[in-house]
Amino acid sequence: MKVIGLSGRACAGKNQFAKEFESLGCVVIDVDLLGHVALEKSVGAIRETFGDTVILQGKVDRKALGRLVFSDPLLLAKLESITHPIMVSMCKDSIEAAKGKGVKALVLNAALLHRMGLDGLCDEILFVQVPLLVRFFRARKRDHQTWKRFMAREKAQQDICFDRFAKGIPVRKMSNIGPSLFIHRQVTLYCGTIGIEVS
Repeated sequence: MKVIGLSGRACAGKNQFAKEFESLGCVVIDVDLLGHVALEKSVGAIRETFGDTVILQGKVDRKALGRLVFSDPLLLAKLESITHPIMVSMCKDSIEAAKGKGVKALVLNAALLHRMGLDGLCDEILFVQVPLLVRFFRARKRDHQTWKRFMAREKAQQDICFDRFAKGIPVRKMSNIGPSLFIHRQVTLYCGTIGIEVS
C-alpha cells in the first residue's frame, strides 16, 4: 500500500485533488478534520492555555481560537503542541487499519504535513502549488477573508514549501489554476505511475 502525502498552502485546492483520489478507490484522511476531533478531546487543555474567551458553550470556538493563534506564532506553537500529537496518532492508526484491506493507496491530506512529521510516514508527496493572489481571491470568496487576515495565515504557513519535506521522499508538484478536468488528468496520470488502474 502506498501512503501519499498531499500538501500545499491555504486555498491551494488540496481537497479537490483528494476527491479525485477518493473517486479512484483511494482512502483519504483529511487531517484538518482530525484537528477538529483533537480540539474536542482537548477542551480542558485549551481552556487552561488560552482562557475562557476561546470556549463557547463548553466547546472550542474555532474562529476565536484561529484569530488568536494566527496573530501570534508562540500561541500557535502552544496549540499545535496540544493537538498535533493526537492527530498524528490518529493518522498512524488509520494507516495501520488500511493495511491488509486491499487498499492500493492512502492519501494524507494535510497542509502541515512536514510540521507534524507526517511526511516521514509517506512513500511519496504531492505538493499543490498555486500563486498567492489566486489563493487570496479564493479565500476572500470562500471565507470572506481580508488581505490582512490572509497574510497573517500566510506568514504562519511559511514552512509549507516544496523543498521542506523529509529527505529521500519523492515530491511532485501539482497545479490547480485550471478547470477541474486539469486536476482529474493530473491525478489520473499520477495514479498510473503507482499502479492504480483508471477505467
